[in-house]
Amino acid sequence: MTDEQSPARRRLLQVLRTMKTLEPEGDYYALTLGANRRGRPFWSAQTHWIGFSERNPRWEVRAASLVNPRGITESWSVMGQDWVSVHDDASLAVYLRLGGNALVAKQVAEDRLPDVIAPSECMHDGSIEVGGFGYLGTQHLPDDAVERRAPSKKLWMQVIKRDGFRCVVCGRRPSDYTDIELHVHHLIPWRMAGPTAEENLVTLCSTCHQGLKPDYEPTLRELARLPGPASGLDTDNSEFDEDVARYRKFVQELISRTRGSEVSPQDTQS
Repeated sequence: MTDEQSPARRRLLQVLRTMKTLEPEGDYYALTLGANRRGRPFWSAQTHWIGFSERNPRWEVRAASLVNPRGITESWSVMGQDWVSVHDDASLAVYLRLGGNALVAKQVAEDRLPDVIAPSECMHDGSIEVGGFGYLGTQHLPDDAVERRAPSKKLWMQVIKRDGFRCVVCGRRPSDYTDIELHVHHLIPWRMAGPTAEENLVTLCSTCHQGLKPDYEPTLRELARLPGPASGLDTDNSEFDEDVARYRKFVQELISRTRGSEVSPQDTQS
């Protein structure tokens, strides 16, 4: 039997055909699955406001929203972003392999992805100052990230070590230039409720730090390979495409490692 004739392949093709269809009266969540610049998977969703965080009144609590499926798919199409629909476990399995945008049926999301759609604490990702409107999750951050403006000595060292003991803008290191003094800078400024946490801190030399006007510069995220937007609006889809490509690479490597672990020592012998 050829691969084209196999039941598994026929079933897969049937599932793929359903993943561009929408139920006329169906309820959907709009979700996106990708991997950040560190190669770590992440979920994002169209959300609505629930309330304000108890830890920081300038942070919000938001939950995934039921959306107008036609409106969302038209928006994705205008932006040149592909999408699929998910109505059952089979199509969800395929989507978890592909990543990207999906309209996930309400019951599937509630049964299989409750943590993704549940209310969670978050903050503006800073891009609101340059025309964006995204959010970053904060519920995993420790309380001292909210309470303490200056990083601890341990956190300061953690950040500059991560950045290779160099300024991410000019690339200079104190070991090479005697005039270099390294600073740790908030990507989302403290004035904008940016936390004092590793993922919101970046290493700059004193010269680049003093010349940073305004204090919010989203491209620093990309220079430091940190999660979050590199610009206010992803008009050319470059960030979205890279997120999806990284996610697919992550899944492929995960599959390869899993298959490798299933090979016994006897299987490797000639």
